[in-house]
Amino acid sequence: PAQKAQQQSRGTAVQVFAVRDGQVLDRPLRVAVIGGGPSGACAAESLAKGGCETYLIERKMDNCKPCGGAIPICMVEEFDLPMEIIDRRVTKMKMISPSNREVDVGKTLNEKEWIGMCRREVFDDFLRKRADKLGANLVNGLFMGLEQSSADGPITIRYNAYKEGDKVGTPSTMEVDLVIGADGANSRVAKDIDAGEYDYAIAFQERIRIPEDKMDYYKDLAEMY
Repeated sequence: PAQKAQQQSRGTAVQVFAVRDGQVLDRPLRVAVIGGGPSGACAAESLAKGGCETYLIERKMDNCKPCGGAIPICMVEEFDLPMEIIDRRVTKMKMISPSNREVDVGKTLNEKEWIGMCRREVFDDFLRKRADKLGANLVNGLFMGLEQSSADGPITIRYNAYKEGDKVGTPSTMEVDLVIGADGANSRVAKDIDAGEYDYAIAFQERIRIPEDKMDYYKDLAEMY
C-alpha cells in the first residue's frame, strides 16, 4: 500500500491508501479486524488513528470471557487505562499447579507497584468503545469465512450480522483489503486460511459470591490455579 505521512498532535501518524492491480486507489485501506478482545480492539484503534477504514467484528459485545483478569501496572500507563475499570489492586499473587505446588508471584514488586484485577467484559468494552470513538466501525457479527479471487484482489468476508436481541444472525458480506484474525485460540480465521496446527489448553473460570469476612483473605491476594 502507498503511505502518506501526516503530522498529528500525538506524533507522526500514517494514512494508508489501498492498492488494486498496482494502482493506488483514492480511498483509505479498508481493514476488517475479526475479534473484539484486547488484541483486536487495540489493532482497530491503531488502524483508525492511522486513517484506515476499520471494521471491528465481534459476536459477543458483553462477553464474560474466562480469564484471570490480571494486568501489570505498566499496562495501565502503556494503554492509557482509566482506574475505574480496575476492580482490585493486589500486591500478592499465587499460582497453584494441578499437583498443588504453589509459586508466589509478586515478590519483586516495590511498595508503589501492584497487579490490577479486572473483568474482561468491562476491560474489553472500554477498549472497543475507545476504538469506536477514534473512527473504527463496530460490527456485532460472527465471522463465517473469506474468499479472495486473486493475490492483489479484494477479500470478501462472510459473516452473520446480529441486531440487539437477535438469536439468529443475518448472512452478510463485506469487501476489504486486509483481514486481521484476532479471534483467540479457536480462531475461525486461522482455520479458514489453514494457518496450521498449534497447541492450546482448556481453561475454566467460575465466579463465586462469598461472605465479606472470607473475602478479607483475598483483599491483597489473587490465586490462579
